[in-house]
Amino acid sequence: MNHMTQLARLVDKQGDYDFPIDTISVAGTYDDDCETKLVKCPDKQMIVRKDTMEYLGCHSISYRPVTHAQVLDPIIDLADSLKTPYVTQINMLDNGAMMDTRIVFKEICFDDPAMQDYVAFQISVRNSYNGVWSVMIQADGLRMFCMNKCTTPDKVANFRLKHNGHFSYNFDHLKHSVDLFRSNEQRYREWYNTKVNDEDADYMFSKLTWTPKPTIDGKYRNETQYAKLKQHWSEYQQTIGKNKWGLYNAVTHWISHPENVSSTNKTIIERNSKMVSYMNRPNSILN
Repeated sequence: MNHMTQLARLVDKQGDYDFPIDTISVAGTYDDDCETKLVKCPDKQMIVRKDTMEYLGCHSISYRPVTHAQVLDPIIDLADSLKTPYVTQINMLDNGAMMDTRIVFKEICFDDPAMQDYVAFQISVRNSYNGVWSVMIQADGLRMFCMNKCTTPDKVANFRLKHNGHFSYNFDHLKHSVDLFRSNEQRYREWYNTKVNDEDADYMFSKLTWTPKPTIDGKYRNETQYAKLKQHWSEYQQTIGKNKWGLYNAVTHWISHPENVSSTNKTIIERNSKMVSYMNRPNSILN
């Protein structure tokens, strides 16, 4: 199957995200001899699904949730306004406590520089009721063959909002992100034609895997993840070349496909944040 066919065959995945929630006080039971007593916790509240009465999260009484629908519905309206085909894939996790959505635009795309793949514009939307995620909106690219996200350091394309009961966002930013995405086609081609030496790649991997405590040999990095990045870099040199585009895809592969981790979704977010931070450095090899 060629990659344009793969893009065309993407289908919607409709998760149930628009369900009612409520906050209730927290209490526990205590067995005292033959009597069960109720002990209240006045400084905590829990979020529950009103339709199923399932527990979604526990927070301080000052916490104000932002619903999944508050975040996603206006973004879907914006996608409709662009008048171009798109696919909505909504993944609900932990009984609906977490929403991870990807909106992929089938006709806003371009060939990757190595002519092996298509890069499609996508909007990623995340929200949670259990405190794992704040409101997060990202606009970037998606390589169709390997399903690697194309991390961008642009602040317009990366939005976060703590839960305070209100959701306010300038949706013109997403329209502007379409233009930024299209401008990346030339940027990626320049990367493809720019060679990379192993020292520069090693410096980048060390920054992405940095840890505050040194290893036994005195290196401040996660040696397991450093070795995994080196492995991906070796593989992408074979398929793309020893250039910036190959290095970039080695790292985005590591971000998009974590292995042997306790929480895949949390790890992807953490690694993507590290990549954004690195790309914003003045001495980043990807500047």
